[in-house]
Amino acid sequence: MKNIKYLIVLISAAWVFTGCSESFLSLSPEGNLNEGIFFKSEDDFQQALAGAYTPLRDIANEAYLMDESRTDNARYFYYAKDRGSNNTEKMTDYLTTTDNGIILNRYRAAYVGVSRVNTILDRIDGIEFTNSAEKNQIIGEAKVLRAHYYFDLVRKFGGVPLFLNEVKNPNEAYKARATVEEVYAQVISDLKDAIGLLSNPTFSGDNIGRINKGVASTVLARVYMMRQDYPNAIPLLESVTNMGYELLPDYRSIFDPSNKGNKEMIWAVQYQAGTTGQGSEFVYDFTPIVPNTGPILGADFNNTQGGWMYPTEDLMSIFDPADARFDASIGVFEGDEDGDQNFIVTDNSLKSIVGFVPDPEKEVRYFPRKYYYPPYPEKSQGTDQNWPLYRYSDVLLMLAECYNEVGQGDPLELLNEVRARAFGDNDHNITENGQVALRGIIATERRRELAFENKRYDDLIRTGRLIPVMTAFGQEQKDKFNYLLPETYIIDEHDLLYPIPFQEMQLNDMLVQNPGY
Repeated sequence: MKNIKYLIVLISAAWVFTGCSESFLSLSPEGNLNEGIFFKSEDDFQQALAGAYTPLRDIANEAYLMDESRTDNARYFYYAKDRGSNNTEKMTDYLTTTDNGIILNRYRAAYVGVSRVNTILDRIDGIEFTNSAEKNQIIGEAKVLRAHYYFDLVRKFGGVPLFLNEVKNPNEAYKARATVEEVYAQVISDLKDAIGLLSNPTFSGDNIGRINKGVASTVLARVYMMRQDYPNAIPLLESVTNMGYELLPDYRSIFDPSNKGNKEMIWAVQYQAGTTGQGSEFVYDFTPIVPNTGPILGADFNNTQGGWMYPTEDLMSIFDPADARFDASIGVFEGDEDGDQNFIVTDNSLKSIVGFVPDPEKEVRYFPRKYYYPPYPEKSQGTDQNWPLYRYSDVLLMLAECYNEVGQGDPLELLNEVRARAFGDNDHNITENGQVALRGIIATERRRELAFENKRYDDLIRTGRLIPVMTAFGQEQKDKFNYLLPETYIIDEHDLLYPIPFQEMQLNDMLVQNPGY
């Protein structure tokens, strides 16, 4: 029975996916695939490829809780009245347990994606393509997806079982954990293969949201940077700067759902509001818990899921008021509290963070404004808000960091290009060129530019700063909030990885748990 259950995770769940409709990533409702009559045409493989993208959403829906909310950028707003489940809060507070469902969802979503990709790659030679370029594109996209899913797994869990072919029976479903080096080697191999197969970005039509050479090159550069292999990252990042990407003049417009596919967004997880279950709910998670959302969201309902990704004072303190990213990234609602401890908002509750002075007679709630573009439809329809994975400004800052680490190129030119967009002038340019000082300056600039985009957590880990930074931050939080227990934020090496989910350990006795769990 255990064999069958584990096989279901790796096979059956892997082929419940969406088909094509208006465009490649405008997906129809999920339905079962009949493998006996599928994989017979080029269109079948395009549909299968679309299905291999959908786990990106499942990962993104959990990632901000496991990444950004575990840093000094964001926490949760503590609601003393309605505690509910505290698994998410425990993870933010570095009290993670092996039975956390959020961790399980992310782990399994990545393997669903891997399974779908493996089936595509194993079967694609079974038909004759009339257009070899289309076949190469499918293979290239599939390999980037597999690399992305394993890159996500190895960063969060360390070495994991490595499946590179379609799983067809229970005997193939059990594997021990590969080493971290083995997983990274496969990720790098897939991405190198993909770069040779994919075309440059086109920024239009059905290609919006699809993987191209720019995506593959950016992901591989990020992989190298996670390994502190800066020399190998440099030529990849340099190549991306010649692929037609650019910084948009208006920082806030980058994330506007009406501006999808813009030239700054290298890769984003695609969402679409409607009745087909493809909408995102980030805005409902990030705005405050209120009984009357109408004044701030449009759709009026009792929002009981809000208060996550709450911006910290530590993050807000690093912004200059003249920096356009400050107001674009962080907002504040000002309201009242009723006799039942409910936060009540009105039509003029939204305030600019720039120059904001709290009214002592009012309650305030900060939130990530970066993803806030009201009005929204009915809550059941979700929103069109995509989730950014890689942006061109990230590439410029990564390249600046690499140049600084190896002592070549002009890191200041790249850094100041990003800052000039933020301030609208060159008066705020950085002139410091010492390697150590510039290292810290670039890290802080990344924090401003990429706030709430799930970059900070990995940046702290890859540069060896997570333990000291988050220990100090945690002590500040414990001094400030008496609801935090003494055992919160006691951080050591084991916290650099999440536990292998308990449910997976039960299904596969070849797995060995990460130390400390």
